[in-house]
Amino acid sequence: MSTNHAKLAAAPSRAFRNLGTIGSLYDPMSDTFTYAVRPGSSTLSVVAFVGLGALTALLWQAVPAFLLLFMIPALAACLWQVTKVPTYGIRITPDAWFVMGGYEDLEIPTGQISYLKVVDRNDQRRATLMLVDGSEIILSSDSLPAPLDLIREATQRGIPVREIS
Repeated sequence: MSTNHAKLAAAPSRAFRNLGTIGSLYDPMSDTFTYAVRPGSSTLSVVAFVGLGALTALLWQAVPAFLLLFMIPALAACLWQVTKVPTYGIRITPDAWFVMGGYEDLEIPTGQISYLKVVDRNDQRRATLMLVDGSEIILSSDSLPAPLDLIREATQRGIPVREIS
């Protein structure tokens, strides 16, 4: 389990300039809170795919060899970006916390969480889950909801919050 912690602890060093929020959602029926973000702009990728597709259709009669050489790989790259870009975030259920770390997801049972440490000063947000066994999981600052939302969800599940600043 500690190898997953080490991999996740490296995640805050990733800095995404353009994070598109997929959503912050609370489902009262299942008592689940979800917050997810994706690096890049999926809208821009879709527009690029549609534009390249229209250009390919327009130029197909004139220069099909050019299209096969350049446009088809460009269309494939746009489609790959739309479908394979990782999602970062957190999903909190009554039984477990799911930390979405892109391609590596981590599930932490709620009973193993000792407390949540939240630091929010000078526009630098940091959140760490301290586990019962003494290990800690640093949550990526790029994929955290607002600190008050995170604190509310932790306290609703009986997890104490420490070091709020």
